[in-house]
Amino acid sequence: MEFNVADMACGGCAGAISRAIGNLDQTAKVQIDVATKTVKVESPMKQEQIASVIEAAGFHPVATAP
Repeated sequence: MEFNVADMACGGCAGAISRAIGNLDQTAKVQIDVATKTVKVESPMKQEQIASVIEAAGFHPVATAP
């Protein structure tokens, strides 16, 4: 699944998102590109669950791909 996170501005933001997802699913594979503001996640978790965790970390994700 892929999310656009327009308010992700730096490596610290990317780290916070990565840690938040890792706390939810330690087996998740997370790829973050700050330049394009995209977060790609491979996880058995539902897209809504991942989005909620990103929101809880203080960001506003918009799903762009399932």
